[in-house]
Amino acid sequence: MGTRGWSEGTAVGEYISYGDGCANGGEGSFGLTMGPNPRSDYVNGNGDTMTYSVPAGLAILSYSLQLEAYGGPCGIQNNQCADGLGQVFVNHTGQSDPNYDYRNLGYGAQTPAVSASELSGVSSVNVNVSCDSEPSHVCPGAAAPEAQALVSGGSFMLLDSTVPSVANVSGSLLAGGTLTGNDTVNFTASDGGGGVYSASVLVDGHQVVGEVPNTNAGLCVNLAPASSTAMAFAAPQPCPVTENVSLTVNTTQIPAGQHHLQVLVTDAAGDQAIAYDGTITVGGTITGGDTSSSGSPASAAGTQICSYGPTAASSASASDQAKLTARWLHTGRGTLTSRYGVRERVTGRLMTLSGQPILNASIDVCETPAYEGARTSIIVTARTGPTGAWSITLPQSIVSSSLRFAYPNPANDTIPIATASLTLRVHAGIALGVAPRVTSVGRRIYFSGVVHGPIPPGGKQLVLEASSGGEWIQFDTIRTDAAGRYHASYRFKFPGPVSYRFRVVSPYEADFPFLGGTSNVVDVHER
Repeated sequence: MGTRGWSEGTAVGEYISYGDGCANGGEGSFGLTMGPNPRSDYVNGNGDTMTYSVPAGLAILSYSLQLEAYGGPCGIQNNQCADGLGQVFVNHTGQSDPNYDYRNLGYGAQTPAVSASELSGVSSVNVNVSCDSEPSHVCPGAAAPEAQALVSGGSFMLLDSTVPSVANVSGSLLAGGTLTGNDTVNFTASDGGGGVYSASVLVDGHQVVGEVPNTNAGLCVNLAPASSTAMAFAAPQPCPVTENVSLTVNTTQIPAGQHHLQVLVTDAAGDQAIAYDGTITVGGTITGGDTSSSGSPASAAGTQICSYGPTAASSASASDQAKLTARWLHTGRGTLTSRYGVRERVTGRLMTLSGQPILNASIDVCETPAYEGARTSIIVTARTGPTGAWSITLPQSIVSSSLRFAYPNPANDTIPIATASLTLRVHAGIALGVAPRVTSVGRRIYFSGVVHGPIPPGGKQLVLEASSGGEWIQFDTIRTDAAGRYHASYRFKFPGPVSYRFRVVSPYEADFPFLGGTSNVVDVHER
């Protein structure tokens, strides 16, 4: 209750209680129980209500509650109640009692799922237990609860109309000059909706630092699965409204030179604000060595610079010492076209020219992303087995790239002893969510999702498309934010019934290292 959005009202009458079976963090239910009443004197209007409410700046778009409900008992005469009976009902902002458009769950024990969608202007949902009787009657309930409403599960989809704000930005990361160590950026972030969720630092469009500055006693933790396009929390305002943030970047892990720096703040709805957008100059660099980096993009901080990129050629004296092969697991072609998130495998063998295996040797896997100015870096190192064979699984987040496999030369770190090459082309990865999925004329549906990979400056352009059974029609063009998230909406102008299919298309762009891609398709029905 309370911090999780629920609050209990003031009971009218005696023997009305609230219980919380989830208070210790386990599974269970919570809710209201009316009775037993040893005096059997409940009258019309006795009861209590518990309310789920959201703070200003938030609105409830839809909800679903799983209830364990009980209404009654009453004395039966001529197949009807001779007196009053206990009732359970659920309603929300804007529903009126006189027309009985609240959800009266009726008599007896039930386990209903109560839901509503396409809501507008709704800020609260009520669950009530009460006595429904004529003035001359009472509700008994001496031997059993007169009414009981327990919530055993549920979810609320909220619309957050606020965006984060940032003030007091400072720190050595922004002080100018050449950076050569651990540097910080400090600021105060605020958000009046779901609160301040996370802060991140991007260098050349790639995240190098990302953290949740305050988990708010465990409430500000995203409970949604990794594949979800929306975040999920256990409270309507799960994260702090204001938070002082300090992020530290180890600039020695960033290649020397000038870089594009962005500092971002994200709220619990996924909306972002830019705390800083500018350039920094870095003096440090990293070369050589083994790594188990999660990979692409190669220019992200923490990756190792590959000193023998695709332009480096093996000398005759080096190439006559060994032979290195590399091939895709499922095709013998040198170029493979794949989807984002698929972890492709590469196998190969390292042999002497006489055909003897070279065992226990390191094979550096170097990646050059497919955009202008991309750096070549080592994304993983393999090791040969007793037969000279080796294999690697590429990172899930790898982009379209030229891949160079190198058997290093300890005497010359710029010219490997033997090399092999492959090319990977990856379709852009886009996730799409739409809510609500059932709507009507004059109503809006809301699109949200994320484009994976290093986002170009200014965001990635996307095209929204719809189909009612024929060809796909473009109806809007939008851009992502710096982290790849996007939001849009559409209002239906003509009446149904019609079923539509929606998708998001990412066109090819030279500064985005992916082929064109298409999101998952979401069906929406207009009544």
